[in-house]
Amino acid sequence: MRLYITGISGYLGGHLARFAADNGFDVRGSVHQARGYRDADVIDLRKRGELSAAIEAFKPDAVIHTAYVQSGPELHNITVLGAIEAAAAAANVNARHIHISSDMVFAGTATEYDEIDMPDPITAYGAAKAVAEAGVAQSHPEASIVRTSLLYSSPLQPPSAHEISALDAASGTREATFFRDEWRCPVLVDELAQALLVLIDQNHRGPLHLVGATAISRYAFACAVVQARGGDVSRLKSGIIADSNLIRPARLILRSSYSNPVWHLRGVDEVLSISK
Repeated sequence: MRLYITGISGYLGGHLARFAADNGFDVRGSVHQARGYRDADVIDLRKRGELSAAIEAFKPDAVIHTAYVQSGPELHNITVLGAIEAAAAAANVNARHIHISSDMVFAGTATEYDEIDMPDPITAYGAAKAVAEAGVAQSHPEASIVRTSLLYSSPLQPPSAHEISALDAASGTREATFFRDEWRCPVLVDELAQALLVLIDQNHRGPLHLVGATAISRYAFACAVVQARGGDVSRLKSGIIADSNLIRPARLILRSSYSNPVWHLRGVDEVLSISK
């Protein structure tokens, strides 16, 4: 099977590419800068048509879109329009399409969310992801739209950006406050990558929540990843959202109405052997 991964040099994209290659996929992808990637197309997602041409040339059986930016002046061009172009390009070559979205499409005011809940974002990034979801669904009606949460790795692998933030704060190299009242469902990146590859062959369309089984506060999550890597949590600073003057969703606890056991991804407490 031929698989095209946008953002193949990113954290999730890189893990996906490795697992796909190990499982016999013919993998190609897009990168923003070459960085030594041999089987990749250097694509500027701000320029319409570049990604479409690359996908048309490769003619994949499936496309997984992981590329995005979280903020900045190109948020709409890349996170929204880039996602819609990827979906349309996949549809044009009759490829299975999986779009990676975020739990940030929700406001965080409900006890929990499942796939039938309508997005109600309160941040610019969440709004961009919500608009992208709608555009993807219109451009490729058979696409799977996967909402996920904070990514992390096992202690023996390079850390994710979320882990680096906690590790840097614990070592005193950066200032950061981790909120006790901000709840997420972190997911092990390897398990998410494996689930996405299985999803390619599943008859699924529309939203799907792929998150870790355990809801945990951002402060507890920071403590967990620091402890797992042998660090000292005494420097980690906790707080509450109201004291920060930031607009952030408080309870992004996602649950899935789909019973397929492959979607049951382990919680961070089980993976890192911690108590909640």
